[in-house]
Amino acid sequence: MPKVTEKQLIKSLKQLKEIKPRKEWASLLKSQILAEKDVTPVQAKSVGIMDMFSSVFFQKKFAYSVVTLVFVIVGVVGFAKYTVPGDLLFPVRVLTEQSEAALSGQTTLKQSAVALNSRINDLVQVSKNGRKENIPSAISEINLNVKDLAKNLKANPVKDPETIKEIVSSLKTLADVPGTDLSENPDIKDLYQTVVQSQINDLQKTTLTENQKKILTEVEDLYSQEKYADALEKILLIDK
Repeated sequence: MPKVTEKQLIKSLKQLKEIKPRKEWASLLKSQILAEKDVTPVQAKSVGIMDMFSSVFFQKKFAYSVVTLVFVIVGVVGFAKYTVPGDLLFPVRVLTEQSEAALSGQTTLKQSAVALNSRINDLVQVSKNGRKENIPSAISEINLNVKDLAKNLKANPVKDPETIKEIVSSLKTLADVPGTDLSENPDIKDLYQTVVQSQINDLQKTTLTENQKKILTEVEDLYSQEKYADALEKILLIDK
């Protein structure tokens, strides 16, 4: 290869400087450069440690909230068991009793009889403890349950002696509550009358002994005199 002298090199560089690119090539190169600048690679957002912490924290916070709510509900229901008519949480107790009765498979009539017994026991409690401010609410609750039980009895006459005994026991307890004479309460009298009437109708269709027939006659006589409580006690003496 021939050796290039310094003079020749300078001359070649001067010639190279005078060379200009073709317009088509310059335009194409410019467009490629601009295109590369516009294309910005999209990078996937990486999940940082703070994102993971925030997600876990939210899940735990939600779980704690649910657990807290459950504890609050259980606490309210537990406390409501000790309330009586007139107390703030008494409606919660009633709702709980109704739910438990429905889940236990009790008939509507049985539920009404049990509910009446509970309300009468509430009246006994508030009267015994001297909570005079709760007595009107307790009596109001009894009236509501008496009406409900009478309605159910008229629709479904009781043939179960055990249920009759429960109702009679509840009414006798009610009659013995001091300071609350409800013997002339129209709703309670209607309940007595309904129970006695349903039992008389049932006994009239049953084969009775001579002694039972005698008792039934006495029951019918008491019923005609509107002495429903006495008539009901007589009915319990009849052994079918």
